[in-house]
Amino acid sequence: MHKVAGLKPPSPVLRVTEMLRAAGEMRSLLVTNPLLRALPRGAGQPVLVIPGFGTTDGSTYVLRRYLRKWGYRPETWAQGLNRGFRQRLLQGVEDRLRHIHERSGQAVSIVGQSLGGIYARELARRNPALVRQVITLGSPFGGPDGAAPLVGKIYDRLNPDAQVRSEFEDMERLRELIEQAPPVPASAIYSRGDGVVSWRACVQLNGCRHSENIEVHGSHCGMGVNPAVLYVIADRLAWDSGEWRPFNRAGWRALVYPEAVRAQSNLCRAEL
Repeated sequence: MHKVAGLKPPSPVLRVTEMLRAAGEMRSLLVTNPLLRALPRGAGQPVLVIPGFGTTDGSTYVLRRYLRKWGYRPETWAQGLNRGFRQRLLQGVEDRLRHIHERSGQAVSIVGQSLGGIYARELARRNPALVRQVITLGSPFGGPDGAAPLVGKIYDRLNPDAQVRSEFEDMERLRELIEQAPPVPASAIYSRGDGVVSWRACVQLNGCRHSENIEVHGSHCGMGVNPAVLYVIADRLAWDSGEWRPFNRAGWRALVYPEAVRAQSNLCRAEL
C-alpha cells in the first residue's frame, strides 16, 4: 500500500475561487438539464447519498432530485450534521444501510461527497454483501494532510472534545483500511481544480479490477451539482450488475473528461 505523505493543500487561487466556481456549476444546470433528464433510467434501485463534512442531507438535495428523476430511490444518510469521521455516525449510517437493504431486498449503491465518500468506502468494506457499488465525489481517502487550513479549523470547532481523535481503537490502521480499494465496484471522481482538498488524496492508486478514477473539471463544493459529475453518476448507476466495465470516455466524452490517473498505477501520490 502507498503511504500518503507530502500532500499539499490546494493553491490560494483555487481556495479563493472555490465557492464562485461551485455557484457557476450550479447555474450550468439550467443549460444541461434537458440532457441530464434524458439519461438512462433505473428501476427503483436504492441509492444512499452521504453528505460531506460540515453539511447535512440538505446539501445533497439536487443530486437526490436527479436520482429520483432517473428512476432510482434516493436515501438520505439521516444522521444530521456530518461532524467528521465519528464512531457514532458510522454506526448510525451502517444501521441505516442495513435497514435500506432489508426493506428493498437489493444491494445498495452509495454515493458519498467528500468525507461522505470515506464513510461510503468503510461501509462497503464492512458490509460488502449489502453494497452494490461506491461512487466518491472529491473524497480524500488518501489522508487529510492536503486539506485547506480552514477545514481543520472547522473540524476543531465542530469537535471540541479531546476524545474525538481516540474514539477509534486504532486510527492509523483504520486510515490504512480506508485507503485500500473497497471490495465492491468503486468509482473515485476527482478534480485538479479542487479548492478544498488535494486531488492527489482523492484518487485510488492500488485498485483492483473494479476500481477506477474519473477526472472532471470543477470545484470541490460543486461536485454534487456539476453536470459532468451527474452524468458519470447516472452512467455508473446504469451498470446492470453483469460484468463491470470502467467509465468510457471515448468520442465526445474525451473533450469533457480528461484522462484520469489509473487506479492500478504504481506511482506514489507525491509523484503525480
